[in-house]
Amino acid sequence: MRNYLYSIKKNTVILLFCLCITIPLFSYSQSKIDSLKILFRKAKSDTERVNIFNSIANQYSAIDSFPHAFQNVNEALQLARVTGSDKKLAESSLNAAVVYWRAGMDDSALHYIKQAVAYFEKQPPSLVLVKVYKVQGGIYKDKVEYKEASEVLTKGLNVAQQIKDSAGIYSLNYNLGSVCEVNGDFELALNYYRAAMNMALAQKLYRNAINACDLVGSIYAKQGISAEAVKAYFNALDINARYLNQDEINGVIDVNLGNVYNDKGDSANAMKYYRESLDIFTRLHKKEYMAQLLGNMGNVYMNSGDYKRAEGYELKSMEEVKALGDKVSTAVCYTNVAEFYNHVKDYSKSAEYYNAALQLQEEIGDKEGLQYTYSGLGQLYENTGDYAKAEEYGVKAYNIAREIPLEREIRDDAKILSGLFDKMHQPDKAFTYYKLYIDARDSLENKEEAKKLIREELNHEYEQKRQMEALEDEKRQAIADEKQRHERAIRNVFLAAFIVVLFLSGLLWRNLSKIRRSKQIITRQKAEVENQKAIVEQKNKDITDSINYARRIQHAILPTIEQWSELFTDSFIYYRPKDIVSGDFYWYIESGNEIIFAAADCTGHGVPGAFMSMLGVSSLNKIVGEKGIKAPNEVLNELRDEIIHALNREGKKEEVKDGMDMTLCRYNKANGIFEYAAANNPLWIVSKASGAWALKDCDADKMPVGKYFGEEGKFALRKVDVNKGDRIYIFTDGYADQFGGARGKKFKYQHMQEVVLAFQDKSMKEQCDELGKIMTEWKGDLEQVDDILVIGIEI
Repeated sequence: MRNYLYSIKKNTVILLFCLCITIPLFSYSQSKIDSLKILFRKAKSDTERVNIFNSIANQYSAIDSFPHAFQNVNEALQLARVTGSDKKLAESSLNAAVVYWRAGMDDSALHYIKQAVAYFEKQPPSLVLVKVYKVQGGIYKDKVEYKEASEVLTKGLNVAQQIKDSAGIYSLNYNLGSVCEVNGDFELALNYYRAAMNMALAQKLYRNAINACDLVGSIYAKQGISAEAVKAYFNALDINARYLNQDEINGVIDVNLGNVYNDKGDSANAMKYYRESLDIFTRLHKKEYMAQLLGNMGNVYMNSGDYKRAEGYELKSMEEVKALGDKVSTAVCYTNVAEFYNHVKDYSKSAEYYNAALQLQEEIGDKEGLQYTYSGLGQLYENTGDYAKAEEYGVKAYNIAREIPLEREIRDDAKILSGLFDKMHQPDKAFTYYKLYIDARDSLENKEEAKKLIREELNHEYEQKRQMEALEDEKRQAIADEKQRHERAIRNVFLAAFIVVLFLSGLLWRNLSKIRRSKQIITRQKAEVENQKAIVEQKNKDITDSINYARRIQHAILPTIEQWSELFTDSFIYYRPKDIVSGDFYWYIESGNEIIFAAADCTGHGVPGAFMSMLGVSSLNKIVGEKGIKAPNEVLNELRDEIIHALNREGKKEEVKDGMDMTLCRYNKANGIFEYAAANNPLWIVSKASGAWALKDCDADKMPVGKYFGEEGKFALRKVDVNKGDRIYIFTDGYADQFGGARGKKFKYQHMQEVVLAFQDKSMKEQCDELGKIMTEWKGDLEQVDDILVIGIEI
């Protein structure tokens, strides 16, 4: 379900952007229009009349009376030309640009602002030039010409810094952050927003500082970096508590915190912040926020499967938001209600609400909303079996997610499309989107650490740039000082030529010393930059070395092939990690006549999977070796509790989604009894009857060893009859899920069974070699998508 976070934030950014850069040249209230007309009749010069025409135009545009505004703007321009004053013509062009921009006529606005820029760029740096750049940047932004907007606003920021215009520095950093955000350059947007926040704090503009913090949190939330988002929101709450103490600000930030926790699946904390916010807005009689909060609370109930409560909250939210006339929020309500009906399989109502949302979002140009609605329609049509429409809307959703970009939606839509194309028997497209899903998923898992490193590098680069700019300012000041001293020397040349020569010589020596010192500073800074580069390279090498060392540790805790062969004379282990370390592992323990052994597939692969595998091995050693629990089903039940406890030691009420799929067996060599318990992964037994080999597929419980969304039950104990010469196979899903072959399809379990049966005339070691050859040929040049583990044992 979609929360009220990004849609609200988007409107806020646009509103504040406009407020920052559409400051009129002359500010009067509506009641002053008649007074201005009286002043016009009394005006004694054309210059005064130009100013009054511009002021009247501003007042009409402020009340959206644009025909009158255009009339007065044109009068001001014509009269300015009559005066012959280039300055008045430039001021009138700037005012015309603002009026046409307010009216949504961006091309006309751009025409006039370029005339103003041409004049004011030739004048000394001033507040008016800063204002001109703000307006031009805002027009380019509305025209979706982000490169031009960024270039112009950067010029404005340089001028504002040069003349020490604090208000301009704040607003231009803010506006540059807004341009970078809508253009998808989140890292640069964060830098500008932080600069705006620091400037606002220095100027004691605490509401502006809070808004900048809120936008930083919004960017992190969009990228799924919840820890940084929460940190930014708490920073905003802290500024409010210290300087403003306004309940409405606390309420808005509480909504955003609730949204972050809801995205994480932490329904308890999400409802906590939603209820706190609802109490605040109820006390303040903020009906628009109350209506939106009802929808967010409905989303929490939807995510937890409480559909009855979810329906009540969503419909109530939709009813109240529609009454307020908020199109953006109404569209959000429509998509939430549509998703609810899709969940309960009322597909006609779901399509009705999705289409209603689509109509509103196209009308207001809400790209993020369109992405969500397209994705929902794709899943709806997939559920109804209309795969052509499902593909159409699914691809639209994915493309918009890439364009904005929305990283979690890129991951989710790629996974949905891979499954859809698999159903449509289009393996090439299925593999393409499955790889895109894996890339997006792994990127999100490592995003937070990568962001920290990038941020440190960018902060360092920013500091270097700031120091260089300070040096340039010092040089300019030195040149200005020299010019003043030179003029004084000329005025006093008749007093004493010898003194002038001596003075100039001393001044030259001083300047040469300054230049030498500046060169020394630059040399030191260059050395520091090179040192930082070497540090980063060393850190990268250390990380790689650490992962390789982790591989040696992981191999050390796994049984060796020789140890395994001592237990089972004719057996094999086919083990191929996707990365340096693996999330798949195998394990055994021998106790008297009994051998307990397992094959497991942990959540993820690479470093996260390796940590889970080490947790699995240590927990199994503790459960079987120390506690003496040997029944396979009881071992899995105990292991599930161990994993949930280990990953949630502080006892927080949050969902633990990590775990593993596993097949765990117990074989008694004395009496031949064979028992097993299985979490998602099955077990195969191949035996020879009537001269032919036959394969038996033994069931598994459809739940992982860990927390999952479903009814949690106990693992079943299963007993199977085995005879001497029977062959047991346990495995993870990596072999069957590998893409390859002539058409790039998945290998699949049925194909894997055929391969296993085809090689029953060979020894177990030969079977292992054949499995490796077949997988190598099947994969070809394609990337290995997951860790692979297959174990074969002959009784």
